[in-house]
Amino acid sequence: MKNGKKIKIIILLSLLGLILSLWLIFKVDKGDDLVEPTCAVERGPLTISVINSGTVHSRDKIIIACQLEGRSILTWMIEEGTNVQTGDLLVEFDSDEIEEDFQQQEIKTVNALTDLEIAREKIGITEGDCEAAMLDCEVGLELAELELDKYEKGDYPQQVSQNIADIALADEEVKRSAEKLEWSQRLAKEGYLTRTELQADELALKRKEIDLKMAATRMNVLTNYTVMMQRAKLKSDLRKADRKLERIKWQNSSSVRTAASQLFARSREYQRSSNRLEKLKFEIDKAKIYAPTNGFVLYATTVKMRRRWWTRPLAIGSSVAKREELIYMPLESGMIVEVMIPEASLNKIFEGMPVKINIDAFPARTFAGKLTKIGILPDAQSAQLNPGLKLYKCEVECDFKEVTVRPGMSCDVELIKDVYHHELYVPVQCVVRVDDKPRVYVKKGAQWIPRDIEVGLDNNTMIHILSGVDEGEIVMLAPPVSESIKAADDELPKAMLDGEDGRQGEQEQSGVRKARKVQESDGLINGGEHHDSVRNRAPVATRARSAKKKGAAGRATKGRQPVGKQR
Repeated sequence: MKNGKKIKIIILLSLLGLILSLWLIFKVDKGDDLVEPTCAVERGPLTISVINSGTVHSRDKIIIACQLEGRSILTWMIEEGTNVQTGDLLVEFDSDEIEEDFQQQEIKTVNALTDLEIAREKIGITEGDCEAAMLDCEVGLELAELELDKYEKGDYPQQVSQNIADIALADEEVKRSAEKLEWSQRLAKEGYLTRTELQADELALKRKEIDLKMAATRMNVLTNYTVMMQRAKLKSDLRKADRKLERIKWQNSSSVRTAASQLFARSREYQRSSNRLEKLKFEIDKAKIYAPTNGFVLYATTVKMRRRWWTRPLAIGSSVAKREELIYMPLESGMIVEVMIPEASLNKIFEGMPVKINIDAFPARTFAGKLTKIGILPDAQSAQLNPGLKLYKCEVECDFKEVTVRPGMSCDVELIKDVYHHELYVPVQCVVRVDDKPRVYVKKGAQWIPRDIEVGLDNNTMIHILSGVDEGEIVMLAPPVSESIKAADDELPKAMLDGEDGRQGEQEQSGVRKARKVQESDGLINGGEHHDSVRNRAPVATRARSAKKKGAAGRATKGRQPVGKQR
């Protein structure tokens, strides 16, 4: 029973607490509101400057880079910050594979030299063979010409004379045989010769007549056939010898060109092999890098890591590419400060402007310098990390003779544009832009009155007021959300047409839509009352019951937009 009563009492107290909480929340939502954050227009010293972080670098330095082909593995490296003398070993790479390639290439070079010598001897042999072949063809041509001339002037006339003589002798033999046969016939009639002897004389006459006919036939064959055939054959041999001479000339030229081409190819192969051998020898020499001068060692990755967080520190076993920077050796020619300036601040800087530098290692010291160089193009390496952010590399000269400054030290750089001693200024969030005109909301009694003003540059915190307000006037620190939404809606189509500003307009529109949803859910826009409790307020905002002032401020603020930083 007692436990049951305790449970009932606990439940009853919980319900009362819940009802009380709901009543307090409802009362706060209906009656409470935030007091407008305000600030006063002040007059006093104002410095327009650009502040950014920088890094100290040596004005002149020796860059030690990898000169090996491809990627190489670090097997030894000197400790960073070590003071070295000329000739001290700084870096050593793994060269086992290069040495193996060098030995193989040395063998290839010897073979290429042997092939080159063979090609040189071969071209000499080819030229000798070509000359001998040319002589043989020339002699053959001369012999063919002599054979034709010999036949025309010697052999043919001789054969003709021989045949004429043979015909004449055969004719005399026939006549003598005829006379002998005549005497034999007379003797045979007288009975002094036998018939057999008479027939022998008759046969001898027939033989001589046949010899005469054969001599005449040979003469006919010689003059009508043999001479023509022999002339044609000899002329053909002469033409063949002439064409053979031309063919040998072409063959000799081709053979010499082929041998010369092979000699050229062997020469280029030997040259290429020698160059490769020299290159491998050079890489073996460059596998160990020695200090070119006296100084101390600074790793390149130590400097790059301050601007590129993805850069890995240099260590033994690291893989480096050809021409990759490894070590910086600063020279004693002075120091400079490298600082990256956003594109929005370029209109505030110029070469020769004064600069204040605070090095982290010397927090109590401020060094004076001047801007000597402004980058022409945005830094490409910074754009890789954030393509929408354009940073320009600038260099500042400063004299650090009184202290020992080392390359790579971090510092804060303030580039001073203007220094005013007695000017009006307000926080940058007080100024909004409505219809491309800067405007503030000035408190007059219980109302907020919009007022157009003239502004100068800002230093990211305070903005210079040229005219439009007086010292001591109270201005609103943040515009009402409803007016900011309307101003953003008015400016959004224009921003969407401005390239990169269009992307920013999309983000602003997205933020505006989210704010509208929040206000609609809380009854701030479509409800009967206009509650401006959702605003870009300063942290000093306090809560008070001011529904009347809230309504007046809501009616007085229309069509305005924060100006942000003035350029």
